[in-house]
Amino acid sequence: MTPPRYAACIDRWRSNLPASDVTETTANEPGAGKEATDEVSRARRTLTAYARGVAGGLLIGMPVFMTMEVWWSGFTLPPLKLVGLLLFNYGVLLVLQHYSGLHPRKTRGGQFRAALVAYGLGLIAGSLVMFMLGVTNLHTALRDFVGKIVLLAVPVSVGASVAMSEFGDEHETVERRKENATYFGTLGMAAGGAMLFGFGLAPTEEPMIIGLRLPWHHALALLVASLFQVHAIVYAVGFKQHERDDRAWWRKLLKEGTGAYAVALLVAAYLLWTFGRIDADTGFVACVYQTLTLGFITSLGAAAGELLI
Repeated sequence: MTPPRYAACIDRWRSNLPASDVTETTANEPGAGKEATDEVSRARRTLTAYARGVAGGLLIGMPVFMTMEVWWSGFTLPPLKLVGLLLFNYGVLLVLQHYSGLHPRKTRGGQFRAALVAYGLGLIAGSLVMFMLGVTNLHTALRDFVGKIVLLAVPVSVGASVAMSEFGDEHETVERRKENATYFGTLGMAAGGAMLFGFGLAPTEEPMIIGLRLPWHHALALLVASLFQVHAIVYAVGFKQHERDDRAWWRKLLKEGTGAYAVALLVAAYLLWTFGRIDADTGFVACVYQTLTLGFITSLGAAAGELLI
C-alpha cells in the first residue's frame, strides 16, 4: 500500500506522463491484472458453455437431421405454422434457460439472450449439417432452405439448453431453483421434456398410422399405461423422502402427475397439428387416438422433465 505522503507526488508524476504511459503503468498494477484475468476466465467459461451447448444440441438433434419427413415438412408447412412453432419453441427455451441453460447468469435479460443464442446455435448447426449431408446446396430454393433450418433448429436449440454446464456455486443455484419450482414452473419443465421427446416423432407417419388403426380398448389401455408411467416417474424423480412421509403426498402426486400428462397431450396435439397429421377435417376419434399415441412418448419426457433439465 502506498504511504499517504507519497500519493500526491505519484498523482502529479502520472499527470505529466503521456496517456500511453499512464495506461501501461496502470495495466501493470495488480488490480488491473486481476481484472484482465477475470475477463479471460469469463470468456473461457462462456465459450465452454456454448461448445457444450452445440454438443448437446447435436446429440439430441442428429436423429431428426436424418428424418426425411422433417425435410419435406420444411417445404410443405405454411409460413404461419413455422412462425408459430418458432414462437412456441422460444417459450420452451425460456423455461429451459431459467432452470438449466447455456450460461450460469440467470438474470431476466440474460435468459432472453441465452434463448436467442440457443436458437442461433441450432440454426448454424442445422445449416452446416444439412449442407454436409447434401440435403441443401447452393441451388436450394430460399423458401425450402429456411423451412428446413427453422425446423431442424428446434431440437438442437432444446438440446443446447438442456446441456447444463457445471459452474460450481451457480450450478447449486440452478438445482435450488428446480427444487423450489412452483407448480407452473414444473409444468414448464414438463413442456420442455415433452417437446424434447415428441418433436422427432411427430412428423413421421407412425403415430398417425397407429392412431388410425387403434381399437378403442387398446386406446384405453394406452391411456391407463401413460398415466401410470407418468405418476411412477414423477414419484421417483420429483418426490424427496420428507415429501413421501407427508400424509397428503398422494394429492401432490396426483396433481403433478395429472398436470404433466395434460401438458404432454397438449404438446403432442400441437405437434401433430403443426405437421398436418390432424386438422379440422380429421375426425374427432382419429384426433384423440393419434394424440394418445404420440402422448405415450411425450408423457415420458414430461414426467422426467425435471430430471432431464
